Amino acid sequence: MYPTANCKTVRVWAIGLGLIVLLNLLGVARWHYDDGLQDGFENLDTRVILQRLQQPHSVGQWFVGDWVLGNGFYRPLPSVLYQVDYWLWGDALLRWKWTNGLLATAAVLALVGFLYMLTGRQRVALAAGLAFTLWQTGFAPPIPLWVGFGLLAAGVVWGYWQGDWRRGAVWGALAFALVVEWGFIVNLPDIHTQSFAYRAMGWIPGRTATLMTLFALLALWGAAGYARTGRARWTALALGGFVGAMLCYEQFAALPLLMALAVWAVRPPQALAIRAGAVCLACLLLLAPYAAFYRAHIPTQTQYHQQRVKRQKTLPMTALTWLAPPAPEALMQVDLARTAPFSLLFPRFWLAQVGLVAYLLALRYGLRSRFGWLGWLGSLLAYAPAAPLLPLMHYYYLPAVLRALWWGILLICLYTLRPTRRATSVAMVGASCLKRSSQPSTN
Repeated sequence: MYPTANCKTVRVWAIGLGLIVLLNLLGVARWHYDDGLQDGFENLDTRVILQRLQQPHSVGQWFVGDWVLGNGFYRPLPSVLYQVDYWLWGDALLRWKWTNGLLATAAVLALVGFLYMLTGRQRVALAAGLAFTLWQTGFAPPIPLWVGFGLLAAGVVWGYWQGDWRRGAVWGALAFALVVEWGFIVNLPDIHTQSFAYRAMGWIPGRTATLMTLFALLALWGAAGYARTGRARWTALALGGFVGAMLCYEQFAALPLLMALAVWAVRPPQALAIRAGAVCLACLLLLAPYAAFYRAHIPTQTQYHQQRVKRQKTLPMTALTWLAPPAPEALMQVDLARTAPFSLLFPRFWLAQVGLVAYLLALRYGLRSRFGWLGWLGSLLAYAPAAPLLPLMHYYYLPAVLRALWWGILLICLYTLRPTRRATSVAMVGASCLKRSSQPSTN
């Protein structure tokens, strides 16, 4: 029995990881084309980086000051990675994209490893890894929202026929939420209207977020591993991943909270939870010297910094969009109904309200799991450092990996509540008994 089960597990791992790697390699090939590397607006930063690498410079200066682009950021590890690309390929910028593809593939594999350590569930790890792979390669087929409403109605009908309309309503709400979340990341705004997949795999400057996310996943993996096992090597991985992320991209500032949330989700014993919490606290304390160094050595009052900041009034709506994606549309329809009451006669108003209620119902069910909290709330926390900035798709890379966890949790909840043969048989027997009892007696 056990050898057979073990062989099945290994087979599922081989198929799942093989499919993930294959899709990522196909994605690398898909985005390996010249998108205006020599004269396009999107690659202006790439050309400036190349010019600076062609001038006399010192690699060590990137660790004590501004990075290779020179626009007021502390990102030494991406700078070193650009230097390696220049050593390998020279000014053949198209070949630099291979590095982006390699980093994106490694990030997905780190995501699968982290989620398996976190949840102990093979299905969640592989489902989330596959979903994130489809998002970042651009192979994810769009699912229209009417499909979600159709599944919601089908769930209610199935539950009523089964004799448990509440279960059917929850199943339909989960199906609707899965459709909403499937298109959530890829439909987020970008000021240059570029896709998430292009920023992840086809845009050379996007590797700053990709490399940071890779180290962040290693830090989360280490925190979850230490909370589960208590072994010191996981502490080394957590601290090393945190320092690596710190040397890559400013969005790492949310990482201590995410690590603490991962430890809380694992539910370790009290003594081990205290030690794991101390690791997260140590990472949090490292932010103080980092901020002091940043203020002393990095020029932040630059024109580039000033033109990236968006209006603060949009921050509450941005947060609401991450917490409940159907909410902005529902609120907009309510505001429209206040000024134009005749809009109540149109189905769009009622569909928006039904969609919001369905998502909140799925949210309530999905957050019964602590892993759901890490995926749902963690994605917002990961995006928070970049929320005040004008949106670019690579800002969503770290939040997207946690959103993939949330999507996987919703999928497992949907699978748990799926219609089964036994439930269908019971419903048919109950319906037949009800029909017989309603017939008049002949005695």
